[in-house]
Amino acid sequence: MHSILVYHTISESHEASPGDEMISPERFEQQLRWLSRRRRVVPLVETLHRKESERLVAITFDDGYRDNLTVALPILEKYSLPITLFVVAGFVDRDGYLSEEELREMSRHPLVTIGAHGLWHRHFNRLTPDEAHFELVESRRVLEDIVHKKVDLLAWPFGECDGALERLSAECGYRASWSVWKGTNDSHSRWRVPLGRRDNLLLFIAKSSGGYALTEAKWHRFQERRVGTACGSGRSIARVERDSPTEINRPLPQAVLTRPD
Repeated sequence: MHSILVYHTISESHEASPGDEMISPERFEQQLRWLSRRRRVVPLVETLHRKESERLVAITFDDGYRDNLTVALPILEKYSLPITLFVVAGFVDRDGYLSEEELREMSRHPLVTIGAHGLWHRHFNRLTPDEAHFELVESRRVLEDIVHKKVDLLAWPFGECDGALERLSAECGYRASWSVWKGTNDSHSRWRVPLGRRDNLLLFIAKSSGGYALTEAKWHRFQERRVGTACGSGRSIARVERDSPTEINRPLPQAVLTRPD
């Protein structure tokens, strides 16, 4: 199967970031150099209609960090590798994230496609249908107002979705959507492979092979079944807190505030 790689932030910082998602520019370039020599890297949309046996690679970035423009893009240009940038619409203009003008600049680049990543990066599996619908529709509208282009690709925040959400994303006008290990790996929950600071070159090579995503997906489903069995037997399972009110009530970027009549 194809390998859809997920990056977040490319930074010089040596401090641990949440989920160890931060990757140094040196390691990022090492990975791109290997990909340019050993794999066929294509725009994400090409993986939608190409045979899985071709084992293509597509590169994605989540959230919309500013270093995607200032650090990652020059390295991508060096190797002429395309990316899809999934942007959290509500994070635009926040400290450390792309501004509206920077997002427009990236959207005009021939190597870059812009996709949506929710309005506030919320856990969609915890939202009501109305809340999920609002997030899906409004995030598209905000991004399209900024970049003046159609936005019809989606990456689920936290890689979470289910059958109802997959159908809802199609109803909201998305051409295709990507999770991580959740969902059916169908057109609105295609699996992706997350990358982080712990991935040395050997592990990166393994993650770039088509079989890695399938193996990891099976492992996560096995773990979920174990959790379900534990819940059924009365064991206590720790739960992740719901979305922070502080997070979802941050000031909106200008594009969110200027809603059409």
